[in-house]
Formats: sequence, structure tokens, C-alpha cells
Amino acid sequence: MSYSPASLHFETYRSIHAHQTEKRLRSLGELITYLLEEAHDDRWMVVDGAVINYQETAPWEQEWMGRQEDWIEIGPNALVCITPQDITPHVRLELWSGQPPAPESAWDHSWTGEIFFRSGKIQLREFYNTEWGVHEVLDLGHRDATWLIRAQHKTLENDRESDFPRDIYRAEIYKFQFWRPTLQQGS
Repeated sequence: MSYSPASLHFETYRSIHAHQTEKRLRSLGELITYLLEEAHDDRWMVVDGAVINYQETAPWEQEWMGRQEDWIEIGPNALVCITPQDITPHVRLELWSGQPPAPESAWDHSWTGEIFFRSGKIQLREFYNTEWGVHEVLDLGHRDATWLIRAQHKTLENDRESDFPRDIYRAEIYKFQFWRPTLQQGS
């Protein structure tokens, strides 16, 4: 069987493309574990255990060095979010072995950056109300570490029944994906 130059070119392209796709998929991380929680206040946070144990500055203290990033406030050992008062936010915390794949669906808000955690044991907490009890802890497995994070938020509303108001049901969902930075050669 003989091959034309065009078919050989196509086969080479297909082989290179398949190799690049395989390499990219190998570089993506895998989900290790996750927690799914609900917050019970309109202002809530994902916070490191060192803050809860009064070993680090808390977001409610003036000394905390948080910065506003669109819809979320980020600082050492904590992320702070505000949700409308009549809505219960559903929050998913995920630990990944490497960078997670790009999100499959559109999110209303998305932010990617870095955060430092002292103990590496994080949990959802209400900002003002401590009577709701303690949420589950997600152990990231490394203390005194900077983490990469993708934070996402989406509002789900009635978009199927046009004869009824959009706000007859509404859900606020949040996803926080954490993974360690890839070490550069020589570091």
C-alpha cells in the first residue's frame, strides 16, 4: 500500500496531536477528596484551623490582610463570601493532586489564584454565628503551604417555567478547588 504525501502529513499531524492530548491529560490532576457543606449565615468563610484556634489573625480582625477579588475576599488562612440572606449557600471544597480540568459548565463568577494556609486543615464556618456547630474538616495534607485555588460561584434559578417567577427557587453554589503548585526544576 502506498501513501500520498498528503496522507502521510495527516497521519503525522494526527500522531502528534494524539501525543500532545495524552500529555496534557496526564498533567491534569485527579480529585483526591471533597466535602459538601451548607453555610447558615449570609457571610461565611472557608478558614484554616489555625484561625479557629486563635493561632493566626482572623478575617474579622483589623490586622487581617485580605483583598477583595470581585465576589470573594482572600487573605492568609481564609476566603470570605457573602450570600443573599434568604439563600442557603451550598459549598464544595475539593482537594486535587494537580491542576483540575477546566470547568465543564459556565459559572457566574470564577477566580484563580493563591492562598496560604498555616495548618492545612480547612473548613466552612459562619462569619458571625458560631452556634451552628463545627463543620467537617478537609485536611489538605501540607501545613505552612501556599496553595493554588480555583473559586467558582453560580446562581441557579427557575429558567424552565416561564409562567412562574424566576426566583420561586434559587440556589447559590460555590466550588473551591485546591492543589499544590508544580515545583520548578531547581527549586
